[in-house]
Amino acid sequence: MKNLSNFIKRLILFFLGISVIQFGVAIFLETSIGSDPFTVFTEGLAKVLSKTPLANTALVEMMAGKHEVTPGIANMIILIVLFIIILLVDKKRIKIGTLICVAGVGPIIDLSMKVVSYFQIDTFPFLVRSVLVLVGCFIIAVGFSIASASNIGVAPNDIIPFIIQDKTKFQYRWIRISMDAILLVTGFLLGGTIGLGTIIAMLAIGPFIQLCLPYGEKVVNLVVKK
Repeated sequence: MKNLSNFIKRLILFFLGISVIQFGVAIFLETSIGSDPFTVFTEGLAKVLSKTPLANTALVEMMAGKHEVTPGIANMIILIVLFIIILLVDKKRIKIGTLICVAGVGPIIDLSMKVVSYFQIDTFPFLVRSVLVLVGCFIIAVGFSIASASNIGVAPNDIIPFIIQDKTKFQYRWIRISMDAILLVTGFLLGGTIGLGTIIAMLAIGPFIQLCLPYGEKVVNLVVKK
C-alpha cells in the first residue's frame, strides 16, 4: 500500500515537473526573441504544418480550437515519432513517464501559451524580454529537477541521445551538441525564431539545471517517504 502511495506521489510530482517545464517553454515562445534548439524546431515545424492539409483536419481543430497546428500539437507529433523509433530500437527505455510526456506535454504547452499570452510579453521592451527568457530558463530547470527526481521516466527526445551513445560509443556531450545543432538549424530553416534568447537558453539552462537538481531531490524526498 505504501509503495502504491509513493508511486502515485511520484506520478503527480512528475506531471507537476513537466507542467512547470512547459510554462517556461511558453515564456520562451511568447518573447519572440528565440529559445532553446528543441523549442525552435517545434516552433518551425508548427509553422510548416499549419500550411498543410493537416491544419484543416477535425482533430487539429478539436485540439487547438482553430485550424492551425500549434507548437503543442507539433511537439506531440515529434514525441510520437520519437516514441515509435524508441519502441523499435530500444523499448526497455520506455517508462510510464515517457508515455505521460507523449500524451500530455503538447496540451500543456498550448494551455501555458494561452495563459502567458494574456500578458502580451511580445510587446515588452527587448531588455525585459531578454530577462524573461532567463526567467524561463530557470523555470525549466526547476521543473526538470522535480521531474527527473521523480524517477519514473523521461521524454523521448531525452532518451534518443542515450540510445545513440549505446550504439556508437560516442561521448554523450558530443551527441547532445550535435543533436542541438541539427534541431537549431532545421528549426530555423522551417521558420523557428532564433535570436538572443537562443544564446541565453544554450548558456543558462545547463547551469540552472545543475543548480536545481539537488533541490528537486529534496522536494521529492520530502513528499515521497521511503
